[in-house]
Amino acid sequence: MSWNGGGITVRKTLPGDRPALVAIIENSENLSREEMDCASELLDIYFKNPLETDYLFLTAVDPSSSPAGYACYGKRPLTDAVYDLYWIVVDSRRRRGGIGTRLIEELEKLLREEGARMLVAETSGLPAYEAARRLYLRSGFCEEARIREFYKPGDDIVFYTKRLQKSNGDA
Repeated sequence: MSWNGGGITVRKTLPGDRPALVAIIENSENLSREEMDCASELLDIYFKNPLETDYLFLTAVDPSSSPAGYACYGKRPLTDAVYDLYWIVVDSRRRRGGIGTRLIEELEKLLREEGARMLVAETSGLPAYEAARRLYLRSGFCEEARIREFYKPGDDIVFYTKRLQKSNGDA
């Protein structure tokens, strides 16, 4: 499974991608140290256990096969075909080049093929995460909920959803 557009290919994340993806995480301008550690830890879980299905990854690579960003996702436990988009991280030098959009589009295509009903993304309400919130809205997500001061005083959590299949209640 891969998608190529604008010189960027989206494919399953490979073990050889790890050093470049960790560098992308470490050079991210808006991730805290705790978030960087968490993102790297999820990569390690994914690579150490090939049967792991809680955290799955797609990587966007340029024509030289150099990783430009990635998406981490997984099925939400105890739901009927609902998936979480846990992380979408793009190389800070390549932002605003459509890589995040391409990752989301390819993920949606993959999830629709697997029968997913919904994709849920959550992010911080801080100004540093405005680009992520705009990306979700541009990609057809709806802001579904906001919990004030969730992460810490002054830092809301914002939930976005995108329906991948029509439900019985849709017209």
